[in-house]
Parts: sequence; C-alpha cells; structure tokens
Amino acid sequence: MALSTYIVQFAPEWTLLIGACVTLLVGLVGGPRRVTWASSAALMTVLAALGFTMVNDPPDGSFASLGLWLTPLSHYARWLTLGLGAVIILVNWSQPDPGECGEYMAMILFSLLGVLITASANDWVVLFLALELVSIPTYVLVALSQSDARSSEAGIKYFFLGALAAAVLAYGVSFVYGSTGTTAIHRIGGGVGVSTLAGGAELSGYALTGLLLVLGGLCFKIAAVPSHVYAPDVYEGAASPVSGLLGFVPKFAGFVALLKIMAALQWQLPVSLQWLLWVLAAATMTAGNVLALLQKNMKRTLAYSSIAHTGYMLIALLVGPVTGEGPMRDGVSAMLFYIAVYGAMNLGAFALLAAFRTESGSVETLDDLAGVAARSPTAAFAFAVCIFSLMGFPPTAGFLGKLYIFGSAFSVPGDHSFHRPLIALAILGVVNSAMAAAYYLRIVAAAYWGRERAAPIPTGGTPVRWGLALCAIPLLVLFARPLGLTAPARMAAASVNPMSPGSSTSKLTHGPATTRDRFVAEGALVPAPISELRSGSD
Repeated sequence: MALSTYIVQFAPEWTLLIGACVTLLVGLVGGPRRVTWASSAALMTVLAALGFTMVNDPPDGSFASLGLWLTPLSHYARWLTLGLGAVIILVNWSQPDPGECGEYMAMILFSLLGVLITASANDWVVLFLALELVSIPTYVLVALSQSDARSSEAGIKYFFLGALAAAVLAYGVSFVYGSTGTTAIHRIGGGVGVSTLAGGAELSGYALTGLLLVLGGLCFKIAAVPSHVYAPDVYEGAASPVSGLLGFVPKFAGFVALLKIMAALQWQLPVSLQWLLWVLAAATMTAGNVLALLQKNMKRTLAYSSIAHTGYMLIALLVGPVTGEGPMRDGVSAMLFYIAVYGAMNLGAFALLAAFRTESGSVETLDDLAGVAARSPTAAFAFAVCIFSLMGFPPTAGFLGKLYIFGSAFSVPGDHSFHRPLIALAILGVVNSAMAAAYYLRIVAAAYWGRERAAPIPTGGTPVRWGLALCAIPLLVLFARPLGLTAPARMAAASVNPMSPGSSTSKLTHGPATTRDRFVAEGALVPAPISELRSGSD
C-alpha cells in the first residue's frame, strides 16, 4: 500500500508525533518567552490534528494494516481526545517551569497520541505499546508539574505502580497469544473483522487466565478497585492541571482497550467474568464515594470521585451494546457519552483550582476555596456547573450521562441471563450517586458561602479561564441538545458489536432481533447506516 495512503489515513497521529518533536525543540530555543511559545506550539499541533480529523471522512472499517484498524471508534476517539486535548493545553498553559516547558508540553502530546493509537490498535502488542505511550508521559508530567517533595513522591509512586501494572498486562497478553497463536485481535478482510479470540463463554483456561491478567493491568489505567490506591496520592502530589489530565486521558485509553477486548469476545462473557466485572463496578463506585466523604483536601476528594465514576462506567460496559439503539438502551453508547462528559466536568473542576492560589501555595482545601465566588463570579459559576454535572444534577450533561448509564441497565430484557444482577447494580449506582451529592454540595458551598480566611489570588492568566469556560459551556449545551454527542457515540458503539462471520448470536439478548440478524447476515463489524442509527432512540 502506498505511503501516501498511510499518511492521509493517519494524518492526526502523524501531526501529533511531529508536533511533539517540534514543541520539544521550541522549548529549548524559545528564549525568554519559551513557555508561551511551547504552549502555543502544542495547541497549534492539537488543533491541526483536529482539523485533519474534520477533513477526513469517518472510517468505514475497510482500512487495516500494520496492526491498526480504523473504525468509527477510532474516529470518535480522535474527536474526543483532540477536543479535550486542546482544553488540557489551555489549562496547563502557564504551569511548566520555563526550563522544562518543551518537555512538559511534548509529554502531553505524546500521551494524546497514545490514546489515538489505542483506539486504532488491532494487535495485542500494538495495544500494549499504545497504552504505555499513554502512561509513561504522565509519569513524567506528575514529577515535572511541581517542584516540591510531594510531586516527586507522587511521580515515583505512580511510576513503580504503573510499571507493575504494565508487567501484569504484558504477562496477560502473553497468555492470550499462547492460546490463540496470533497477536492479532481481529483478522480483517474487506472491512470484515473476524475475532481471533473465539469461544466467548467457552474460553480455554489459558485464554481466560490471560484475560484476567489483562483486566488486572487495565484496572490501574481506569483507577478501578483494587488498583485505585495510587490515585489520591498522585492527584494530591501533582499540580491541579496535571490531575485534571490524569482523570481523563489514561481512563479513556483504558476503557477503549476494554471495549476492544469485549468486542474480541463477541460480548459473550463467561459467567465468572461477568460476576468479576459486577463486583469491580460495585466495589469501585462504593469505595470511591465513601472515601470521598471523609476527605478535606479537594484534590483527594476529586480523586476518589474519579474512582467512583469509573464504577459507573463499568456498569455500562457490563450491559454491553445494542446495534442502532440510543444510549438509554445501549451500554456502550452510554459509556462513550459519559466518558466524554466526565472528561470535561472533571477537567473543569481542576481548572478552577489551577486558576487561583493562596499566599501559602495552591488551592487544595475547602478553606482555600472560600471566597472564590465573591472575587470571580464567572469562574465560580463555571466551576459550580462542573461540580453539579459531576453530581448528576440537571440541567447539566452529567445528569444525562448517569441517566443513560442507569437506564441502559434497567432496559436489559427480562430474558437476559444477567438481568437481575444488572438491575441490582443500577440501583446501587443510584444510591451511590445520592451519597456523592453530600461532598459535591460541600464543595460548592465552600466556594459560595465559605468563610474567607486568605483571599484567593488569580493565577494562570487568560488561557486557564478559557479552559474552564470550554469545560462548562458544553455541559449546559449538551443537556439541551445531546444528539451532537449521542449520534457519534452510537456510531462508535456499533463498530464494537459482535457481528463477525459465524459468530453465535443466539446467546446474545442485546437489541432488536431484526437489526441484529441483518448484521449477522452481512457478517460485518461495521456500523449501521447513519440514517438507520439516527432513526433509533436517543
């Protein structure tokens, strides 16, 4: 295949790679304004990659080569990663030390590049390397973000635990390779994907062991129990803009990898694996919310909140896909919608912390937050929108996100083998959401009615305020017009449905039989036509 085809098809990825190298050099030769130049180079790189994404047609699954397969999920990941990546650059604009600004911004770009490759990976080795490309730059960012001892401690802790998770992940991949005899996740031909991990509920012992190890490694990426313990310390030790990045970039990459694994299993999970995911979801959201209630440090509270939101998204992952259905009846669509909304609202919360400081240092406690509303009403309002969205309160997109996730679980047909456990899990999720309101309301109350002890001092300049605004505004807009995100989420969800040739769909209870049967007859792992997807419920 011609080199020009690779360049065109992977233009966003090439742009990030070249832009990261250029940004690194700009940080070395930028002179006294090197921070501004490095940040500007990083922002232009992300916007250029986003421009190539807009120009290129959405992939239809027909392009696959060198362990990569472009699908609508790849396209969705590009839009979401690059869109939020631009906001991440704005929030981090003034954070790096002048002597390290090039390395700092280049690490952000490399991490974003890792997410894009993860979404297109069709080989276990490529998937592993892409996930490490996401993670390794974040280890550096945590250590570079601040010059105090806490940052160095957080960076070291994050690195060693991340190395352990990577070893577990690689060991799991070796078992999967041994059981299948190939590193390919799907065999592609003419846009049709055939899973190499056939068997579903009848997996061999080696394959099941490998998948359990892979799941254990990915639990670290998404901060799920029991691999969640690093998150509070790392979030607290890192600078607020980096903590906001950690809440979205590794988590999104981890969930995309999980989607690929579930698609390879054709969503026919062994009962033991279903119950394992059930326990993980229940323990993760409960532990996150209970421990968040005990915190006084804002960054630790938001770290435990991030863990709880992982639990909610695991509910949607367990529900699985329904081809052509909207997020109220499709767990994958609901999860893809929710993680986009979560990325914005979590980053917005940390952007407010980055926009102010106290005389003693950064804004971290509830006392530090007191008085923000009086001194900057607009920033406080945007912050409140993000917090209310995290809580799942209307009229914010966070309310719709939780409605979609819990609704998808409640809509599982009565003849589904896991119907009652999913209903119980959704009820537990609703209880956890109500529990979380206590600490979210405490945060908003501190910003608006807390007793001011030391006046918060604005910092970060205009870029971080633009970043905060770009997080809050979509949360209100998407509540009024969710179709702008639900439609591409449904397209991406359709591309990970179990529709490979010869797959047994009689065991699946997801979705209308007519739609499912038509896709089985076509034998394709490609989405339904846009017109059909838009005719479904939103």
